[in-house]
Amino acid sequence: MEIEDKVAVVSGGASGIGRAAVLALAERGAHVVVADVDEDGGRQTVDMAGAKGGSAAFRSCDVTKTEDLGSAFDWAVERFGRFDIAFNNAGISGEDLFADEPGNWARIIDIDLTAVIDATRLAVRKMGLAGNAGVIINTASLIGLWPMASAPVYAAAKAGVVNFSRSLAYLADESNIRVNAICPEIVDTPMALGLGEESLEELRTVGGILRSEDVAAGVVELIEDDSRFGAVMTVTILGGREYATM
Repeated sequence: MEIEDKVAVVSGGASGIGRAAVLALAERGAHVVVADVDEDGGRQTVDMAGAKGGSAAFRSCDVTKTEDLGSAFDWAVERFGRFDIAFNNAGISGEDLFADEPGNWARIIDIDLTAVIDATRLAVRKMGLAGNAGVIINTASLIGLWPMASAPVYAAAKAGVVNFSRSLAYLADESNIRVNAICPEIVDTPMALGLGEESLEELRTVGGILRSEDVAAGVVELIEDDSRFGAVMTVTILGGREYATM
């Protein structure tokens, strides 16, 4: 899909991977809705896109609320006249104490998996009504491809995103909507700061932390490459951008 003049909604666009994706899309001529609960960060992203000559607008959106997601997609059409691309990127990490009473770990499932499913469902419906070709990209993680003892619920959520996205490959033929997943290793984002500076510095020393821009480049590739549907792209320091064979 050509990105120029297309309309994209990016959740979690106030910082990190989402912000980098917004800027990459805007630089290529897309009109981008920055959907996030962080209004200050979201408006900063919009200003950054505008400073580069791009077109972007902020929309407050809590991805755990179906009405917010649906409203963001509807608003994209109202504001820019169409809706072509959804980058369902909002996510959290945190203490993954699954043996405790549902608390933070349940919120990880709500945001990292359930909200992705809901956003994809709504985006498919909205794109289908418009009758346009569409692309949906869901942010998973390298942790979604193998076990992680220190974060079992996060790993489960991201594995769910991977297989959910793969299972929708049929939509390319049925509705001209391509759904893919992107699986980066650890990215130097505000969310990664939860690991602690000592751990981050060690990973930087061995080249183990990606830049958000590295992941955004993968998002652009998945949008532009019409041959990719139900695909799982991995993004790593050593391997670059590759497609997982599963």
